Amino acid sequence: MDKAAILVALTAAFRKEFQDGLDAVSTTYKQVAMTIPSTTATNTYAWLGKFPKMREWVGQRQIKKMGNQAMSLANKKFEATVGVERTDIEDDQVGMYRPMMKAMGESAAELADELVWPLLPKGKSTVCYDGQYFFDTDHPVFANADGTGANTPASNITTGTDNTAPTWYVIDDTKTLKPFIFQERTAAEFETKFDPSKSDKVFMEDIYLYGSRRRCNAGYGLWQLAHMAEKTALNRANLAKVVARMQTIKSDGGYVLNVKPSLLVVPPELEDAARELLEADKINGTTNTFKGRLKLHVSVHL
Repeated sequence: MDKAAILVALTAAFRKEFQDGLDAVSTTYKQVAMTIPSTTATNTYAWLGKFPKMREWVGQRQIKKMGNQAMSLANKKFEATVGVERTDIEDDQVGMYRPMMKAMGESAAELADELVWPLLPKGKSTVCYDGQYFFDTDHPVFANADGTGANTPASNITTGTDNTAPTWYVIDDTKTLKPFIFQERTAAEFETKFDPSKSDKVFMEDIYLYGSRRRCNAGYGLWQLAHMAEKTALNRANLAKVVARMQTIKSDGGYVLNVKPSLLVVPPELEDAARELLEADKINGTTNTFKGRLKLHVSVHL
């Protein structure tokens, strides 16, 4: 087999390893993030907060107009690159690179999780579409559906007094709209560079390049569907309070949003406590009324 044919066959093998890595990863970000396709450098989300609630049709339709405040999310570029020694190809020593190509595919697939889940702890200091921090005590909720009238602030954060308690979160993941956004501009791609006439790296250093590339980003969606509990012990009483507060959230105009707390998100140090709370038949001899009510996600990104 001549050199060109060897490189074509090798690239096909590496590409398959990359794809196998992509396919092997089970991502979890879709539980809490809506995937929005992007065709430009930046997407602007002026529709956030405009809930299309059904109402009795009296008179004319009430049109949900785009909000005056909008959130823009710029796409970012991500890459991973593996350099393959040209001599390793000549000496048929490429087997060592196959796991690296598969790992590169796994990394490309995991990127969405790595962008979305860290949004939770950052939410207390990052502004969302309504001009407030995503987790805040004074999100504006207006008396009229068009965003006018008296403002009755709403909170989606509970702050206790236990400085040693890890932070945990409750989310409604049952709806099409989600608390977070994963914005996909370009899916993960596999790229190669092994032509000495077109690559200084190949010509000067005798190294072939194989890499992945992806354009995307993640940002904040609907604060109404997520609640942070900080400095607050994870127990039945505190979880019940958070769930109850989420269920009372309303949109502009006083419409009940029918928020359904369905997912408890905790860091690894709270996994045992969370599993007992959501899975045990009894806690301290008392029937556990939270058994099976919420799902559990343990995140290393918190």
